Amino acid sequence: MSRATPQGALKLMLVAQIGIGAALLWIDLNASARSGATAPQLFAPPGTGPETRPYAPDRRPGTPAMREMPQRLEFGTEGAAMTLIGQIAPGDAQRFTDYIEAKRAEGARPTALQIDSSGGSVADALAIGRQVRALAMTTAVGEGAVCLSACPYILAGGTTRSADPAAVVGVHQHYFGENTLLPAFLAVEDVQRGQGAVIEYLDEMGVDTLLMAPALKTPPDEIFVLDAEDLRRYRLVTDAPDTEG
Repeated sequence: MSRATPQGALKLMLVAQIGIGAALLWIDLNASARSGATAPQLFAPPGTGPETRPYAPDRRPGTPAMREMPQRLEFGTEGAAMTLIGQIAPGDAQRFTDYIEAKRAEGARPTALQIDSSGGSVADALAIGRQVRALAMTTAVGEGAVCLSACPYILAGGTTRSADPAAVVGVHQHYFGENTLLPAFLAVEDVQRGQGAVIEYLDEMGVDTLLMAPALKTPPDEIFVLDAEDLRRYRLVTDAPDTEG
């Protein structure tokens, strides 16, 4: 009977470790595939998934698999309806203005805005929302669309506002572009100024400022999904033209 050499034992250990690693990888890939197939988390309609879900700004629901969310807003029009799709990047408020002006030069006057956005720049969302209100546009989040993070501030700009039961509308804490190199007390002041601007905006648009309560309780890497009752209670959706603001 031959005795195992140290080199042989080492080889056996390496083979065993490789086998264990491969098995763990197979299990992980299969679990990911199963979770992706059911997709119960981020994009499940309100009431069919958890209130607080992981936040993925670069993804949006699709069939049969999730689709990429554009890195900045993309605009389109069909008759009097305008679409707004994508993440809200710095500078998108000016791009929105330029697009509207170009359409007016062509003789078009969009009066309804369909939204599908995972959010982004709060300042740009507030600026777009004010333009939407000044233009007396209606806003809506359609079936299978999302309106997350800063996006609800654009939704709030509509003279009337609606969300399909299968749409996902959610809020969370925001970054307000604070510089991480600043002293901590200055960063806190920056965030507080930003929150103050959002509260003033919501009040201006006729939305209940208590919407900030679930937002402030939800960290930036998660999203709090508002159900139909929440949307009505905070007045993010309306049944009649909004005359405030």
